[in-house]
Amino acid sequence: MAKILIADDEPDVLLIVAERLRRNGHEVEYAPDGNQAIQKSEQTTYNLLILDIRMPGRTGYEVCAYTKSSEKNGKTPVLLISAYPEEQRVWRQSKADAFLAKPFETGQLITTVERLLKGSA
Repeated sequence: MAKILIADDEPDVLLIVAERLRRNGHEVEYAPDGNQAIQKSEQTTYNLLILDIRMPGRTGYEVCAYTKSSEKNGKTPVLLISAYPEEQRVWRQSKADAFLAKPFETGQLITTVERLLKGSA
């Protein structure tokens, strides 16, 4: 079981992703914006961060950069998600480990999450 933080400003996305990950045995916490995601990651060690790119406070890119530069969470894998197609072309410039375009199939989510978790083990 992995501890996963999901940060997204869309409540429906939070609930759907969290429920699917819980069904696969993971412990899930969530944040509605980038600032709360950073706050939670400073307080808790996670096995994976799933970050929406465009959200209030700090963007997923900013949260990713902050997390990857921290001593505590620098090795934590980051999955970026976005409904904006242009993000698919530029996410590789960030320090993120993977990207999924919304809407995504839950099977695709689980496959990506499991791959990232195996890489961090």
